[in-house]
Amino acid sequence: SLGANPEITRFKGLGEISPDEFKHFIGKDMRLDQITLRKEDAVADLLSFYMGRNTPERQDFIVNNLVVDEDEL
Repeated sequence: SLGANPEITRFKGLGEISPDEFKHFIGKDMRLDQITLRKEDAVADLLSFYMGRNTPERQDFIVNNLVVDEDEL
């Protein structure tokens, strides 16, 4: 039970979460993938893709690259 006055917190992005909150936010079954940029990578293009307003393109990328662990279904 949440009690009479539960606190509801919303984060717009990971940058808004403190380290203490983050350790409670990420479960043991979640995976974080490191992204490494090389000098020759087009940083502006990468940032535009991951942070830009291209929601349909990002959605297609996520759906097309989604890996489902059938043991978890």
